Amino acid sequence: MSAVAALQLNLAGRRLLVVGASSGVGREVVLQLARAGARVVLAARRRERLEAAVATLQADGCDAHAVVCDVRDEAQCQTAVGQAIEALGGLDGFVYAPGVAKLSMLQDARHEDWRHTLDVNLVGAALITAAAMDALRKSQGRAVFVSSYVVRQTLPGVGLYSTSKVGLDGLIEAWRMEAPEVDLTRVVLGNTLDTEFAASWGDAQVASITKHWVRRGLFPAPKMMPLEAAAEVIATLFAFRGYVDDIAVMPRLRDAEGQGYADAGPTPERHPALDTSPLKGVK
Repeated sequence: MSAVAALQLNLAGRRLLVVGASSGVGREVVLQLARAGARVVLAARRRERLEAAVATLQADGCDAHAVVCDVRDEAQCQTAVGQAIEALGGLDGFVYAPGVAKLSMLQDARHEDWRHTLDVNLVGAALITAAAMDALRKSQGRAVFVSSYVVRQTLPGVGLYSTSKVGLDGLIEAWRMEAPEVDLTRVVLGNTLDTEFAASWGDAQVASITKHWVRRGLFPAPKMMPLEAAAEVIATLFAFRGYVDDIAVMPRLRDAEGQGYADAGPTPERHPALDTSPLKGVK
């Protein structure tokens, strides 16, 4: 990833659930947690990917289990958390990493677009948290929620996603009031490589939306950070003894490509309406 040595964590015995563990940030987080000694449960929709990740971890001597969970389904959320608690003998924390983003101007967004975005990004987080809260109260554990820099600065066409993440902020604050004995941490991520965040964005749709960015001089950050860097910060939270309410992990413009950061975002010189490849994988 870079010339800087990765952190060496000791999470031996920690009992952790990662939701959204089949790809992207969630998958990388659970790999780092398990290799630091945590006992982990991976939850996501895609069974084949979960089982492949678990097989890899078990081959490395890690204690890892898989549970299938579609966070849009309340019963599946409750079952997944229950199975995780049973497999681990309790729960010291979880990471909620699922995220979907429909690229659409708000005026064109349909009810099903809102429903899907909110169900995955916000309601699913609420359901998982509610199901896990008794166990987290018992262990005085930590809940970590993956958010995005769009809560600070959104763009035309990303309003569905940014609205859901602002809603997630409200959910976290509400749980802090109702469960002060549990640490709830929001992690704001900047543009991150190697995720499936923009996998559903068609080139024609990207070209249409980015015309608004070009016309108004708005461009996403022109740097992207490697997946490992984002996941490392999240994994580190479970080594802290103190309370962390909010943390941001952002690519820095001064970071050279040789330090693990890549020029991958659209710039005025690299017209996004003509070249959409830089947007693939943005988190």
